[in-house]
Amino acid sequence: MSQLVARLRRAGLRATRPRILVLDVLDRAGGHLAADEVLARLRARGFRLSRATVYNVIHSLVSSGLVMIADTGPGRMLLEPARVWHHHFVCRECGSVIDVPCAVGAKPCLQPDLPGAEVDEAQVIWRGRCPRCVMRSATGGGSHAETTSSGASTTVIDRREFGRPSPMSERH
Repeated sequence: MSQLVARLRRAGLRATRPRILVLDVLDRAGGHLAADEVLARLRARGFRLSRATVYNVIHSLVSSGLVMIADTGPGRMLLEPARVWHHHFVCRECGSVIDVPCAVGAKPCLQPDLPGAEVDEAQVIWRGRCPRCVMRSATGGGSHAETTSSGASTTVIDRREFGRPSPMSERH
């Protein structure tokens, strides 16, 4: 917990219990959780935080740059700790989200040539079938799609609710 407290303080945030708990859930999961799934995991661990509190905490963590939002498609805004910038692959068949390392300085990580534009975020999402789905279809197996451990559904998160983009979005 002391590492979480230190991270919050370095980001200019007070280390409140709700912030520590939400950051801990995201760290343990390794990322790719919807806001409602964060809430469900907290409740499964016996913590009784309101939905509004969790969303307010997420807002502060995103605004401070500790958490980033991965926009993986309609209705799929997923949260993850902001560590090393990376892109995402989304399987059209099972819905799995896989981190893809960013080739810094190589396309598509270059700044766009848009005179007069102010770019505040860049996300690259590849879509297709993941290796497991490709293998399953080749061997005649079914889908390996899984529900979340909490059974929570994802919730659309409007990025404007969470303030400025994460500094990680500027590290192409």
